[in-house]
Amino acid sequence: MESKKNINRLVEETLDSVSGIETVKAPPFFKESVLKRMHQKPVEKDDVFVLNWFTPKYQAAALICFVFLNTAALLTYSSESYTDDVSSFAEIYGLSETDSDTYLYQN
Repeated sequence: MESKKNINRLVEETLDSVSGIETVKAPPFFKESVLKRMHQKPVEKDDVFVLNWFTPKYQAAALICFVFLNTAALLTYSSESYTDDVSSFAEIYGLSETDSDTYLYQN
């Protein structure tokens, strides 16, 4: 019974709030101005390109630098130093095989 009173009260509150709704006053010629804007062609915006400073002359210079640095790296690279570096890394972190390690695995 109590829930029915509560529902009736909520319905009355809703109807009272609906009666308080008023019409909206639009400015004169509002509809015409909106329709006019809708039919206008959109204004084209200039696309802002992020790398617009990266012109072909800068691209060529960057490519030359890239090739030069890679060539210099390849010429200074030696396989002996690489194997020395890898073996020292393996010894430091205990990744290399020593005679005692192989002896333990053979048993």
